[in-house]
Amino acid sequence: MRILEEAEVRVNNGRAFVLRKGHHIRVQAVSTVDFVVFNLGDLRERFDQARTKVHNMSIFVSTGDPLVSKYANVMLTIFDDGYKDGTHDMEKGTCSKYSFSRFINSPESIEKWKKMGRSIPPPDHGCWENLTEALKPWKIEAEDIPSPLNLFQTMKIDAKTGAIEHAEVSMHDRSPGSYVDLRAEMDCLVALSACPEGGRTKTPVHVQVYEP
Repeated sequence: MRILEEAEVRVNNGRAFVLRKGHHIRVQAVSTVDFVVFNLGDLRERFDQARTKVHNMSIFVSTGDPLVSKYANVMLTIFDDGYKDGTHDMEKGTCSKYSFSRFINSPESIEKWKKMGRSIPPPDHGCWENLTEALKPWKIEAEDIPSPLNLFQTMKIDAKTGAIEHAEVSMHDRSPGSYVDLRAEMDCLVALSACPEGGRTKTPVHVQVYEP
């Protein structure tokens, strides 16, 4: 394995990485990571939650599953899923300054926020802002950032009602060894955000881009 790039992404920050076809990216974290992908040769083509779910016929992805674009092209394949504590989410979007300000609007919601282990006051920005900042060098507008693959974010989904909520594992530190390796199936621009919502730890997200 030859490491091409290595970085630590602090909580509530984002970063972008260029992957050439055949390169791998390893994301290791004990908190949620919002993860998006663009075709480096045509930045209008981007990861799509719905296409990915239909292609895999599942709302969960793991080892061997592709991440699919809006144009129905395979962008990345999960080469090795080392997250044994739960599943990755493709139902939620990104947190943001707006979502935090909207949530903390009553004593009841503040109490719920506290019970979930969140800090008061809530963050002044979230993953949407982090991804927007990370993608500025490529002139990608905020409204063009797709809904992400939420790595290491386990959600409970009621099969009858469709209701979703954070599973207990989402509110606690994941195993320190939790990681996901993905292989680029085209030249890609990848951006990720170390989500402020995703855990009580302040441990940064560790990222490696490498040739196998």
